[in-house]
Amino acid sequence: MRDVLSPANPKELLYISDLDGTLLTPDSNFSEDAVRRLNRLIDLGLKFTIATARNHDSAHPLLRGLNLKLPVILFNGVYLTDFHTGKNFLMSDFITRKIMLEIIGTVSTLGMDPFVYTFNEEHRAYYRKASNPGAKAYVDSLDNDTRLQQVQDFSFADTERISGFLLIETRETLGPVYQYLKGKYPGELNCYFAQDLSISGYYWLQCYHQEADKGKMVKKLSRHLDIPLSETVVFGDYLNDLAMFKIAGKAIAVANALPEVKEAANEVIGSNENYAVIEYLESLGFGE
Repeated sequence: MRDVLSPANPKELLYISDLDGTLLTPDSNFSEDAVRRLNRLIDLGLKFTIATARNHDSAHPLLRGLNLKLPVILFNGVYLTDFHTGKNFLMSDFITRKIMLEIIGTVSTLGMDPFVYTFNEEHRAYYRKASNPGAKAYVDSLDNDTRLQQVQDFSFADTERISGFLLIETRETLGPVYQYLKGKYPGELNCYFAQDLSISGYYWLQCYHQEADKGKMVKKLSRHLDIPLSETVVFGDYLNDLAMFKIAGKAIAVANALPEVKEAANEVIGSNENYAVIEYLESLGFGE
């Protein structure tokens, strides 16, 4: 991987951080002090934004008060969005209704129920039932989230675009499904299969359209801001961060990152528990 072509002034670089497991603490919090510290750096000229698998309805409340001036990358690269208004500047491709219904039919025969994410002016997350502890924990994590809607059956309006879906099961059950989907829809789906970080023994299979990943949207953001990729620094911890690790000038993993993410990084810093991303940014000498 290329090392960053750093100009003398760190204000010339673009810094992009993942949220969960990276910028946020292990309990997915971002303290008022963290907001204050990062706002101070932004006010001093830090070019900073986020790239997350969350959508706007989920990310904005967590970072309320953060003065992000640049567009944010949401839902694993499906959207490039104004953080404060939720207006989308750019959107990648979406999973077709035909393919989604095929997949729902396939996994249903195996006793699985997906969470299906759509966008039609508003974001929605549909599910029929949470049939295991991993899925139930996910539903509990979205308590009071108006996006989440339990339905008897999946039915999508003509104007609804399907941005992705999630399956939660054991590795033994979900692994063959991951391999099947990769083989069945190689040009249609971009899938991530990894251990559930909150519930031991369960795995997540997250799928988006093949054109939706953080790396592709980082390239679009780079062009939008007229900042070369070689002058982009990214932070991450999870498999879906590897796409932007491959194309950024410098990739930084937090200490709690998955082993394969650390291996792909130019540098490994401290843990998200200690706000290591902010500590790194503060060490760059803004304001000195």
